[in-house]
Amino acid sequence: MYYSITAQKDSTIYERSESLNSGLDEILELEKTISSSGTSNIFNSRILIKFDLSYISKSLVNGSITNPTYSLQLYTSNAKALAIKYGIEAFPVSQSWEMGKGRKQTRKITAGGALSFEKEGVSWKYRDGETQYGNVWATSSYNPGTTGSFTTTGGGCTWFTGSNYNSVYQTFDYEDTDVLMNVTNVVNDWITGTNPNEGFIVLRSGSTQSGNSNEEQNSVDYGTLQFFSTDTHTIYQPRLVVEWDDTTFETGSLSALDIGKHNLLYVKNNRREYKRQSKERFRIVGREKYPTKTYDTVSAELAVKYLPSSSYYSIQDALTGETIVPFNTASTKINCDNQGNYVDLWMDQFYSGRRYKFLFKVISGSMDSPFLERVYDKDYLFKVVR
Repeated sequence: MYYSITAQKDSTIYERSESLNSGLDEILELEKTISSSGTSNIFNSRILIKFDLSYISKSLVNGSITNPTYSLQLYTSNAKALAIKYGIEAFPVSQSWEMGKGRKQTRKITAGGALSFEKEGVSWKYRDGETQYGNVWATSSYNPGTTGSFTTTGGGCTWFTGSNYNSVYQTFDYEDTDVLMNVTNVVNDWITGTNPNEGFIVLRSGSTQSGNSNEEQNSVDYGTLQFFSTDTHTIYQPRLVVEWDDTTFETGSLSALDIGKHNLLYVKNNRREYKRQSKERFRIVGREKYPTKTYDTVSAELAVKYLPSSSYYSIQDALTGETIVPFNTASTKINCDNQGNYVDLWMDQFYSGRRYKFLFKVISGSMDSPFLERVYDKDYLFKVVR
């Protein structure tokens, strides 16, 4: 099954403006500013994101979610002067922080004529604001199992280390800039209580290393990456994607649908509108478009037949065409019971007031036998409402 939640809070922290809070910005940003003298003055930005895991934890306890994987998903809003090859990594934050209500571009002129900005909330130097609490990020003598790093200005967050987190990264080599990073080890440690959930820090690769492998401290300009934040007015908020295999496939006395023929697929019980807090089961029916005529008490057009076990669903935003739930061989399988095929969805992962549509992929055979793959896209629409 496929499920996702949006972020509870997020912010960008800027090394060049150590007290600046940007908690209400609609953009999260990874940037690097290099002085004309090279590495003597380098300023980076980093991203903090936290998700509320209470519902996922309850679902693990009651068995609704079993053995899941977790991925951090960020949607790119803009990319400037990117290097062909670069990397991004994420670690679990080790100290608490406050999101704040500042914006990078919001400046105020003080009585003395100087420019001022919002200083309440997390920044490069402070975890919870300069003037209200004044708690700074550790810059040395880190607690056991934690670390931090910076180039020019002390601060920049602290995070947990360990072999569990060495693989929490994503490399890019002339490809799409959206982030989809496996963070299963990090989330598992939060859920089991190994570490407190203070969210992720997202930063350039090699930030705790030395030399050219450290993309924050070397002299290479990797460009600027901007992602939509939780405060965006779009459908592209940061998400934590949860995937697990809940496949059930029992055909009972049903007959198989011949995929080699011309077939129709439709959602039998589609009510068109669904409440956002509901959990729904959609019945997927396949039948031959031109069935062989027979003399029987039941019309051949009404006979329920089951799709191959290698059948999958995807969901798109009906307006933008953006894929919300991608085809996946583990988490988006179409199930089957003695009544036919079905898909279960938790509707609170979708936005209220928007329309979505199903796509179905049906695969029959294998590469060593007659192989067929067909995608059905016939505007199988539904809307999520409050």
